[in-house]
Amino acid sequence: MSDLPDWKNLTAREKAEAIRPHLAAGLSNNSIASLFLNCGRCQIAGAVNRMKVTGLNPPVRRAGASARPKGTKQRPRTTKMVQQTSSWRGANNPPASDFKARAEQRAASPGLPAHLVAGEAHRPIETSIPVSRNLKLIELTERTCKWPHGDPLTEVFGFCGNDTAETGPYCKYHGRLAHTPATVRQRAGHRSAERIS
Repeated sequence: MSDLPDWKNLTAREKAEAIRPHLAAGLSNNSIASLFLNCGRCQIAGAVNRMKVTGLNPPVRRAGASARPKGTKQRPRTTKMVQQTSSWRGANNPPASDFKARAEQRAASPGLPAHLVAGEAHRPIETSIPVSRNLKLIELTERTCKWPHGDPLTEVFGFCGNDTAETGPYCKYHGRLAHTPATVRQRAGHRSAERIS
């Protein structure tokens, strides 16, 4: 075993008494910590801080560095104020809250499709909800929609039962509800999983 005292077994008073002579000698926290077992420089720094010792380790000047004469002060830098002539968006780009100006800008843009300039939806969204046929599980086939309706623990539970699209188990309406586009993070996860396998 080592002859060095174990830092963990010392009380706060014993730690302070053990550190004081080394601080007076001008040792660094790292060199003091090397004199104890289970001790690091941060623990010494914390103990010194709790002892409220001030004026330790004055800043060290490098050899050859000349001290600035006390009478000369460095002049504060003056910053040149520049008037902002345009917003960060650009001179011809109105803020998003100015709807009228944004619509005029879209109309003036030569390369935009007509439906974007007019502000219309690109594809009208079908809002009609199909009427559920409320089929039981044994009545489902490969060509019927398997979207559940109601609570599975009740007697009125059933499935949509409308004709499915050829691409999946749901009708057009429920297929649109079931499909949520992958976020950027999900797509990145899928790509990394493909690389691993």
